[in-house]
Amino acid sequence: MSNEDLLTTMFAVHGKRAMDAQFNEYLKIFDRLGNEKAKKIFQHVRDHEDRFPTIKQLWGIVNSLGLTNKTPSHLRVYDDCYYCGGVGYVPFLISPKRDKRVNNYNTEMYACKCSAGQDVPDSMKRYFETFKELQFDEVIDGHNYPQLITRKQQNFSDQLHKENNYVADTNPKTNQRHTSTLDNGNLRKELKTITERNFEAKAR
Repeated sequence: MSNEDLLTTMFAVHGKRAMDAQFNEYLKIFDRLGNEKAKKIFQHVRDHEDRFPTIKQLWGIVNSLGLTNKTPSHLRVYDDCYYCGGVGYVPFLISPKRDKRVNNYNTEMYACKCSAGQDVPDSMKRYFETFKELQFDEVIDGHNYPQLITRKQQNFSDQLHKENNYVADTNPKTNQRHTSTLDNGNLRKELKTITERNFEAKAR
């Protein structure tokens, strides 16, 4: 398998759906080490790791398997950061009900404030300079912030799909009434976090 296929499978066996920026950061490590070493990492993570490793943890696995003779600078510098998971990018969830550029819930990536984020190109907007606070302030035990966003993206997308199917089976003249009725659901209240909450940007 190619490095890209190995990484895709590695995410899949842990039930994770990678965001593009996150996937690319892991892929850089695989490409740097080469396909044979990438296969050994994949096999180890598949067979021995209960949770998907952060970038910092992945470099620890690389060293523990003896796949590099030199400690990578990533291991010394990058934090095991809650906000970005050690990849340097913090996701911001975009709602199709607020942003007409997207038809489904999607993410925009911003540079983190941690050491990994310092290596992100200057052209990338900084999350904590752009927004006053995290988009979601809840914490799920055992999950970092990108994993929380991935879970919400999946839940919101599933709910949107159900809403669209419900409206499609309803007389178009009553769509507005049915959509209003759905606003009373518990998940709908959570959806309002991103469709109605005012995130004032410090710099745009």
